Amino acid sequence: MLIEGDVHDIAARLKEIDAAYTLHYEPRTSRFELRGKDGELLIVFPYDGIDERMVRHARRTRRERLRAIVEEIERANDEAEARALRAQEKCAEDALREEADRYYAEKRRQGAP
Repeated sequence: MLIEGDVHDIAARLKEIDAAYTLHYEPRTSRFELRGKDGELLIVFPYDGIDERMVRHARRTRRERLRAIVEEIERANDEAEARALRAQEKCAEDALREEADRYYAEKRRQGAP
C-alpha cells in the first residue's frame, strides 16, 4: 500500500532524498518498505511506525555512501574479531591458571615443596 502522506511528512522527506523513492506499507508482512524506480525494493525498515529514523536510514544507506558503508562494516568486523580473540585468550588464560592452581594444590596436599 503506497503511503503518500503521513503526519510527519516522512514520505515527502524521503522523496527529497530521491524523487523516485516511495514509501509503502506491506500489510501481509506488517512492514514498511522503501521502493525505488520501477517499484524495486530498496529497504525494509526495521521500525513499527513511520518516523524520522526512516529518513536517516535512507540517507545512511545511499549508494553514494557505499565506500563509507563498506569501511564501517570492515571496521566493525575487525573490532568483533579482536574482541573474539581477546575472549578466547582470556578463556585459555583462565583455564591455564585453573589447571596450575589445581596442580600446585595437589603438590601441597602431597607435601611436596
